[in-house]
Amino acid sequence: MQDIFPQQLLKLRTEKQLSQTELARRLYVSRQAVSKWENGDADPSIDKLILLAKIFKVSLDHLILGIPDHNNLILQLNHIAMTFNTPVLKDINLSIFNNERIALLGSNGAGKTTLVKIIEGALTPTNGTVEWQINKKDSLNIMPQNDLLIPALKVKEQITLAAQISKVNNSEKINRLLEQFNLKSQQNTLVAKLSGGQKRRLSLIVSTLRQSKLLILDEPTVGMDLESIDYFWQFIDQVTGSIMVITHDFNQIDKFFSRVLLLKDGQISYDVSVKEIHQHNQSIEQWYRQANQ
Repeated sequence: MQDIFPQQLLKLRTEKQLSQTELARRLYVSRQAVSKWENGDADPSIDKLILLAKIFKVSLDHLILGIPDHNNLILQLNHIAMTFNTPVLKDINLSIFNNERIALLGSNGAGKTTLVKIIEGALTPTNGTVEWQINKKDSLNIMPQNDLLIPALKVKEQITLAAQISKVNNSEKINRLLEQFNLKSQQNTLVAKLSGGQKRRLSLIVSTLRQSKLLILDEPTVGMDLESIDYFWQFIDQVTGSIMVITHDFNQIDKFFSRVLLLKDGQISYDVSVKEIHQHNQSIEQWYRQANQ
């Protein structure tokens, strides 16, 4: 294995804020094994390399050879503008690549949800183009700000319908998600009778039933209890593909995200890596309060 692998392993582990002990736990190996890999004294097996790539959300080429993943373009926005009575978005240019974790930040009314609706195809921009490099129908999952659920269905019926639409035939996965998101006891309850937090949890299940290359979540944890929020972030960390989340859960952005976009005055005023912000000894919240003045 080429000499760059030990450097890549150390760099990716540091960016992910994982200790050798925590990484070893995820890989089911000893901490000493991870240390030997980073020192170049031993090489992991192919199955451990594949698992490492999944943990770090990178390709094997990037993990082993350091080849950038940015050749894998998913989506390109070109000069997007949107006007209702007044301009909401002005000349938005954005590229999203494979295996990115993007936090979309901005004040209320900044146009974040409008931008998501344009990406989704629910709104046609006044100007500009949306160019997909993947099959959007099969590879885009969205959890909108407003729950798109059918009140007259029972919880299990809602999930089963979504699974059929997404061509997912995995009852074991559905039952596991119901259990993990604490909806097992409500599976025969009408959606209309769920609390706001329960509806958000159900919406998350529906939006992540199938694998996607891009998952967009609009304020996903609003209304969730603390236990569900904690599980949500652990769950999202295991999701493959790229994720863009509208959130103000700053502590989680520090931990789980690689890139931050700040939408301000109708434009992307900042497009910066989380690593760069941390290199300036700032948390995401500190950076946001300063940048969004």
